[in-house]
Amino acid sequence: MRVARYMEPGRLVVEEMDRPVVGAGEVLVRMGACGVCGTDVKTYQRGHPLIQPGSVLGHEVAGEVVESHHPRFEVGARVAVAPYSSCGACPECRRGHPSLCTDRGEAFLQPGGFAEYLRVPRPLADAGLHRIPDHIPYEVASLAEPLACCVHGLEALSLPQDASLLIIGDGPMGLMQAAIARSFGAARITLVGLTPQRLEYARGVADVVIDGSLQDVEAALRSSAVGEVDAVMVSVASLDALAQAMSVVAKGGTVNVFAGMPSGATYPVDLKRVHYDEVRLVGTFGFGPRDFVRALDLLGDLEPQLRRLITHRVGLEQVEDALQNAARHAGVKTVVMGPARE
Repeated sequence: MRVARYMEPGRLVVEEMDRPVVGAGEVLVRMGACGVCGTDVKTYQRGHPLIQPGSVLGHEVAGEVVESHHPRFEVGARVAVAPYSSCGACPECRRGHPSLCTDRGEAFLQPGGFAEYLRVPRPLADAGLHRIPDHIPYEVASLAEPLACCVHGLEALSLPQDASLLIIGDGPMGLMQAAIARSFGAARITLVGLTPQRLEYARGVADVVIDGSLQDVEAALRSSAVGEVDAVMVSVASLDALAQAMSVVAKGGTVNVFAGMPSGATYPVDLKRVHYDEVRLVGTFGFGPRDFVRALDLLGDLEPQLRRLITHRVGLEQVEDALQNAARHAGVKTVVMGPARE
């Protein structure tokens, strides 16, 4: 089978490797679609401390079961695959934080999403393999994993009824958040970004769209009668964006540092705002099992809006080009299409 293998920063090769052999309780999935993620891009550009050279990147996967030794899945089943599952037994899981599970890497897709076939280990097949409805194409179902991260992030805001929400960042994650935020209580959604094509998509899902390259954010919020907002998603890795969020969030509001900030990045928190204004500063990472299930439900409800996020579809041979284009913010979301057919 063909795979796209990361060799070193700036180099990826497409080559042949043996098809995975599946054992008791395991499932073999023919990849139908695998999304290109920001983590894939960053690994390709500069490496990753947890991803070794020679690894197959990609983890946003949907496809078709072609061999099954699992009682719940038959050959031909259409599935979305969570890249990991929480163990349910470690201290983090027992405290109700499955996204922080210390054992979640023990059951991972093999060899990785940018491959024609993938082995799903038994623990992952038990908890992270989910059927998808026939009307949802594989390319849309591959959005389930990043969407689950957005679900986890929005739930952490605990939005009040008829809340106003500001999303800073027009990458795929920020745009997904805007597309689903009304399901979490947001009545007025504002998105700030810099990329014309992405801002055009945002105008279809947000109430107010601000081009941060042309407008002062606080002035634009005032002129649009939004003013202070109940919650802010910081969905771009920028300390300036975090400072902006802290300045516009209302009393009693919440700021979520959703984007992964650079290692060692620090921010001087205005503790007066935290204490006297009861502003909460939180962060979220990854997702838990329930987040993934809710993401699949939202895919069913909002399929047309979410499908429009996919602007590029490529084959395995074009993965390196796709990573380079994503690094340049070309389009919105790129999906690698596999051999499984609808």
